[in-house]
This record gives sequence, structure tokens and C-alpha cells, in this order.
Amino acid sequence: MNVNLMKTMEKTRFTGLMCAVLAAGLLAAESVPAAGEQAPAPVWRTDVMSVRVEKAPLIGLVPGGTARSVRLTGLSREQIFDFGVRADDVVSGASVDLAFQASASVLPRVSQVNVYLNGELQRSTTLGEDMIGKPALITVPLNVKAIRSQNRITVEFIGHVRSVCENPADESLWLDVSQASRLVLEKSRIRLANDITRLPAPFIDTASGAAARLPFVFASAPSSRMKEAAAVLASSAGRRTAWRGADFPVYYNALPGPEHFVVFATNADRPTFLKDLPPVAGPQVSVMDAPGALAEKMLVIAGRDEDDILTAVKALVREGNVMIGDVFRPGKLAETPPREPYDAPNWLPVGKTVQLSALMEYQGQFSSRGYRMPPVTVPVRLAPDLYMTSDANLTLSVKYRSTKPMAGEAAQFRVYLNGSLIDSDPMAATEGRGERTIALPGFYGALADNPAGALALQQENQLSFAVEYERTAEGGSPENCKSVMPLTHQMEIEPSSTIRLEGLWHEARLPDLRLFLRTGYPFTKWADLSHTVVLIAEKAGANEVSTMLNAVARMSAVTGAVADRVRVTSTASDPLVAERDVLAIGPLPTRMSDINPERALELQGSVGDAIRLGKDDAHVFRPPEAGVIGEAISAVVALENPRSGGHSVVALLSEGPASSLELNAQLANPASLRNVTGSVAVMTPSSVSSWAVGERYTVGDLPWYHKVWRRISRHPGWLVVCALASALVIGLAAFVFMRRWVGGREK
Repeated sequence: MNVNLMKTMEKTRFTGLMCAVLAAGLLAAESVPAAGEQAPAPVWRTDVMSVRVEKAPLIGLVPGGTARSVRLTGLSREQIFDFGVRADDVVSGASVDLAFQASASVLPRVSQVNVYLNGELQRSTTLGEDMIGKPALITVPLNVKAIRSQNRITVEFIGHVRSVCENPADESLWLDVSQASRLVLEKSRIRLANDITRLPAPFIDTASGAAARLPFVFASAPSSRMKEAAAVLASSAGRRTAWRGADFPVYYNALPGPEHFVVFATNADRPTFLKDLPPVAGPQVSVMDAPGALAEKMLVIAGRDEDDILTAVKALVREGNVMIGDVFRPGKLAETPPREPYDAPNWLPVGKTVQLSALMEYQGQFSSRGYRMPPVTVPVRLAPDLYMTSDANLTLSVKYRSTKPMAGEAAQFRVYLNGSLIDSDPMAATEGRGERTIALPGFYGALADNPAGALALQQENQLSFAVEYERTAEGGSPENCKSVMPLTHQMEIEPSSTIRLEGLWHEARLPDLRLFLRTGYPFTKWADLSHTVVLIAEKAGANEVSTMLNAVARMSAVTGAVADRVRVTSTASDPLVAERDVLAIGPLPTRMSDINPERALELQGSVGDAIRLGKDDAHVFRPPEAGVIGEAISAVVALENPRSGGHSVVALLSEGPASSLELNAQLANPASLRNVTGSVAVMTPSSVSSWAVGERYTVGDLPWYHKVWRRISRHPGWLVVCALASALVIGLAAFVFMRRWVGGREK
């Protein structure tokens, strides 16, 4: 080999080695934290994107999400906080900013606050004198290696107010967790594999309590058949997100922002960014990387035509599918039988004995433990149109097990309904189990008319069980101290406990937007929406299609069922409009120069005229070109279907893009619009007004004799007349009978 060439190679190696050493030194110098700073946790993954910081109020992470404050005492020493992490997120840093105030009576240096993550102690902090009797703040780093998809933070207060003869029930022994407390997470989005077995993640992730946002992309304004497929998929997502809420923005031949999304494509009609997708031979569902994205995915629903698209969606949302890899090609799909009325999975059926295990939402729900045990809470949801008469029977048969009371002490088993005590039962000192049959408080009349604060069943209920123990804490003197260490207790509600409702009927006075906006009624009477047709223009705008998806998802969140039998049409003359309840979506049919009851009645009449006259497609709700109120508005209008008595029409109307976006945001949040009543509601960005206008009608199966009695009972004068008439008829009949009987004896 040439000597000069060998020397050149040696120089090159040396230069490369020196460059590597210098680069390593520079990286090491950059990685050394400045004085007083903490070195960041190393992240060794190569698929991790940029870091973002998320802060969540700690009080909002209390299970149930309804806590306003947290107080820890000598008997209630712990409080848990739950949080979740999405499947496509990795946590590189976590900490708890715990703001609190301890009682001025708490002793410093012997009192402490402990923070646990998933049962693992993170830090034990001794309370110094500067933390007693005034606001204090400590920051507790969390071990990110212990973080999972579902996590639990436990804050424990071990406090003392006396050095000897301390009473753990002392009222001066407390620590309040402030609302300023925060959970701080440093997250990075990661690039997941195109694995269809992960579904519904990452498109729908229920690990956290945040609302879901899932854009739907179409090549152009979708056909009615394509809208049906989109509605079925949105309903499945709404069922999974439940109380969290879900929003489905719609795009035509455009990519959403950096987020996961769903795209619908046929061989002949697909978005431009899917032009290179090979033609498919049948229904197909696949997970792909979003174009130009670092971590975002797209769920591609593909088919030869719209019928294939609908088949693919129905196969995807059906439970029991076995999907492997990145592509799912369903075979021939057998049609599921239609659901029966009022058989929504989330509603307690009437006339059937239901075990509490059927109402369980998560493992461990029926257990409670601690020095002072929190109640075991079970949700009980009823059909919104129930009507109760005097012969109804609402029975709860509960079985429970609990630790036995200490000798000489007492314990009591208590049952609460929506926070109000409905029954209590003393526990025998020698028994650790019990059984109790309780008559639940009824509502009498229509369930919807029951006041929210009344001690009675409502449409949404919280049934709670608790055991309270008597505790004796003996005192004494420093020379002769007598104290008792309280023992932790445990309670179990037997899953075989039952609840039964019988003798209830169904009746509702409509139109009533309160029923629709809270429960989706009357459409949700059939949880699969088999008696619902959506009336929306064939060339509807993206915001109008989004309104349809948000409304259907909101209904499935209430029922817990997939709306796989909903139909969509663009023509008001379609026979389905006369045969079913109608959910109409479109622009306001009249321009509103002001908002008042007269204009509300006019708006209701315009919707009824459009459906009765059978206008087609975009002409269903076409607003006239006239002056418009200065503020963008939207409206919800309810009325009886003018083409068939006993069926309903609910119209979701908006004036333009701005008002349509506001309406969609309201529908995406299950907690919004719940206080709206009447038959017409008009919404602006700053207010919601509603009126009860138009004619009312009744639906249901209440027997005629109950209807007669209800009408008579509302008028005391008629009761007196009926009583006198009854007495007269009975007296006359007795007189005639006696005359004939006496006459027969004389003969």
C-alpha cells in the first residue's frame, strides 16, 4: 500500500477520534445542570417528540370529580387522587405541588405529610413551625418509572396535637388541602406502531378525564349513506367517552391539525392526500401514519362504495372482533337484532330484578377501607319518562360484610340516596355481616316533574352505603395515660345484592327540551336509534355534519349503546320522516331580528312547515336573505311531527359558522344545556333563552284509568261531584235490590 495513503488514513482516524471526544465533552458540559438546578430525567426513547408541561388541579382528581375541598383529620388521614396517561404519551417528569394549611394546634417536628404514588412512598415531609397555622407549599417529585396508564396519588397526614394521651378524634387535629395544589406532568408524544389491536386508542383514550376530540375527514360533502356510517362511529366513541364528552370536527378534503383523525375513502371518492392508496376489494379498516406527521395516526375507513364503508364501521364497533396487525378486513356481517324499547345498558329496567354487579363500573367499587371508611357509591340511572302510581314497588335488597365493632362499642349500617339518608340499621357486636330490604323513596307522578332537591329517585341517582363505628378514646394523665389506637375497618357490599322496580309506567308530556338535552329523549327510547331518522341536507356544510355527530354521540353517552340503526336522509318527503322521530339539522329557516316568545313560536312553525310540505335537500331549511340580528345565534326547536302524530321533531339550527361552532361546543359537553326547558331555546355566545310555545302532546303507555284519575285529582270540585255521584249510584242500587228482595219474600 502507498505510504502516503497510509499516513493520510491514520490522520483521518485521529481527527475523527478527537472530534468524537470533543463532541462527547460538549454534550457532557451541556448536560451538567447549573448550581441549584435539578438534572432532567434522561429519556432514552428515539420516538419521543418535544416535551410539554401539563398542570391539573389536584382537587379535581378526587374520584367522582365533584370535590370542592379536602380535609384530613386524625380519623380520615388519607385522600386519594386519580389520574391517567394516554397510550401515546410518555411522562418524563412529574411532581405534586401540595398547598395546604394545618391547624394551629398541630405540633411541629412530630407531624408529617406523606405522598404516595401507586402505593410507593415518594416523600415524607416533617411539618416545621413555619408550616403550622398558615398556608404552606411543598413540591414532591414523583418517580416517573412508577407511572402507568391509571395512577393513584395518596396524600397522608400524620398529625399530633398532644405528646401524650392524644385523642385521634380531636377536632383541632386537621389539615386542609388547598385548591391551589397542582399535579405537574412533563409529557412527550410518542410514535406508536400501526397496530389495530390498540383500538380505540390512540383515537379515543379514556385513561384521563379529558374530553375527546376526534376529527372526521371526507373527500367532499358526504352522502346520506356515508353520514350514517360516520354517525355510527361517533356513537361508539360517545359511548366510550361517557361523561367526559366528545367533539367531532369535520373536514372536507383537508388535513386537520397535528392530531389523530378518522378518514373515510371509497375507491372513487377519497381525499387528495390518499390518492396513492391502492384500491380496496371490500370493507377495510386500517391504521396509518398521518401525512407529514411525527406521531399522529389516521384511522382509514375504506371500501368500494358507501355500503362497504357502513359495513366496515358496523364491524369495527361490534364487540367480540379479533383484529390483528394494521389492517382489518371484515367478512360478511350478520345484522344484529333491533333493541327493545328502554333496554339501554345504562338504564335500570322496570319489572326485572337486577343485581348490583350489573351496575359496577370498575373493580373494587363495592369495597371500602380506612379508619373512617368512605361510602361505597353505585350509580342508578332510570328511563327519563317513568311515571309512578300508588301500586308501584321500589325495593333494594342489600347484603353487606364489615369488620365487627369492638367490645362495648356500636356500629351502624346506613344507606343514602343522592346524599340523603333513607335507612339505617344497627350492627350486632358479634356479627360481621348483614342483610337489609329497603323501600326506596318514590317520586309519584312523572319522574321529570320531581324536584331536584326532593328525597326521591331521579333520572340520575347515587346510591351510597356506609358503616359508621362508635369509637372510644380514653384519656388520663401524663403519669397514667390510657389511649386507644383506632383500627382500620373494611366494608364489602355483596355484588349479589339486588334492586327491583315494578309497577312503573312510561309517559311524557312533549315537547320538552329538558328531556332531550339531558337524556336524548325521545330518540333514546330505542338505544340503537332504530326509530330515529336524521334530516340533513345532502350537501351540508362541515359544521352541520359535526352537529349531527356530536348530537348522536351525546345520546350514546347517555344510553351506553351504539346507535347502529340510525338512518339519515336529505329529503323531508322521505317516508322515514313520517315513520320515525326526526332529528333535523340545518340553518335557521327564519332570520331573527329579535328574541321573544312570538318569534320563538314563528320559528317553531317554520320548522313544522318545512317538514309538513316535504321540502327536499338544501331547501329543507333555507333562510331568506334578510336583516339579521347582530349577534350570531343558534336554536334548538322541538315539536310534534306534523306528518305523524305521536312522533317528535327536534331541530338543531345555526345561523352561520360562528354560531354552528358554538352549538357544537355545547353539544360536545354533556354538562351543558342541562337546565334548558320549554320547546324552543335560542342561544347566543352570552345567553340562553327558552320558551314553552306551541301545542303539547303525550306519549307513553299509561293506562286510561290512571289518566282519568290523574285528571280528576287535579280538580277537587270534580272529586266531590264524583264522590256524590258514586254514593247516589250505590245507594240507588242498594234501594232497588232491597225492594226486589223484600218483594220476593212477600210472595
